[in-house]
Amino acid sequence: MLHVLKALVIGTALMAAVVTDSFAAAGCAGFRNPQRVYSVNRAESSGFPTALPQGQAIDFVSYIALGQTKSFTLNEYLDSYCVTGLLVLHKGRVVFERYLQGTGPQDLLLSASMSKTILALMVGIAVEDGKLRLDESVRDVLPDFATSAFADATVEDLLRMTSGVELKVSYEKGVVSDNQSTSPIISPHQNVQQFLRDKRDLHPAGKVFHYNGAVSAMLGAVLQARTHQTHTQFLQERVWQPMGAEAPAYWIKNRRGEEGVQGMFAATLRDYARLGLLVMTKGKVGDKQIVPDSWINQMTTLRLDKPQPRGQPKYGLHIWIPQAADGRSMFLGTNGQAIFIDPIAETVIVHTANSPQASFDGNAHLYPLRDAIVKVLKTQ
Repeated sequence: MLHVLKALVIGTALMAAVVTDSFAAAGCAGFRNPQRVYSVNRAESSGFPTALPQGQAIDFVSYIALGQTKSFTLNEYLDSYCVTGLLVLHKGRVVFERYLQGTGPQDLLLSASMSKTILALMVGIAVEDGKLRLDESVRDVLPDFATSAFADATVEDLLRMTSGVELKVSYEKGVVSDNQSTSPIISPHQNVQQFLRDKRDLHPAGKVFHYNGAVSAMLGAVLQARTHQTHTQFLQERVWQPMGAEAPAYWIKNRRGEEGVQGMFAATLRDYARLGLLVMTKGKVGDKQIVPDSWINQMTTLRLDKPQPRGQPKYGLHIWIPQAADGRSMFLGTNGQAIFIDPIAETVIVHTANSPQASFDGNAHLYPLRDAIVKVLKTQ
């Protein structure tokens, strides 16, 4: 289970300095409305938001945290850790919604590495459009990467975090690492494509799972080369408005206009829930197929014949897959961001937080709490 707890640590480093928030609880960071602080691209909302009707309110929830014998309640959890929002959908209806630390339904919350899964949805649309293939290499799409360590990595290698490129991961402030060097928040003046093009140290692609935000930045560059749009424009036209988002969303960008697709997305709690619902319904909203159902299946299928993390959870196409797979999947990000999708229980759980450390301070509680919520919903 320790590997599960580490999963939230691996994403784009945000650090406590991302957004200061006068409402933040003592010891918690900000991460609220980053579009007010940083340069961003804006995806406009839909004129016809997809309804999230109210359902039967969730009953009393209790759970036992990992490594403990004491029972905790849902409210005790929310009042004890750096949580900013929790929303639960059951059969498409809101059965729990609570905002903390001064946040509200109108506030935009930073995604951390949940952004990677949004990128994967966009890749799936581009593949369906015939603009991209999983077996195409980086050099096929970007010939000027012929001498880069990324040259022979395929689109699928990038999606599975098996690029073969030697990359350093660190979330400590001031430490030079590839994930931080490609972050528009931490390295706003970086020429990200040149940085990636200059990579030389590599191992054979497709052999080892090695998670790093720089790999997602590379995938983003490949996608943009084929769509000829900013990621925000492509998202707005093909996902955000068609799925019925009720609020704008933003991608933070660096001084060169390169968007932080590896972790710098911001949206409301309810629109994160709509993204989770989109995955749970196999890419369909009403009678509209937004993301191909075959792509959702491919993203969320557990492939143990592919390189995987040593422990749990496992990894699909830029999405995490729990041990009890069966279509279940997770968007995960540092500092406590998560969207849990359980099509068996018809449940989506959105959890946002502002832990000052990459490893969320409530990790030992979050997964047992998720399981307890699902168990309660099965009886309602």
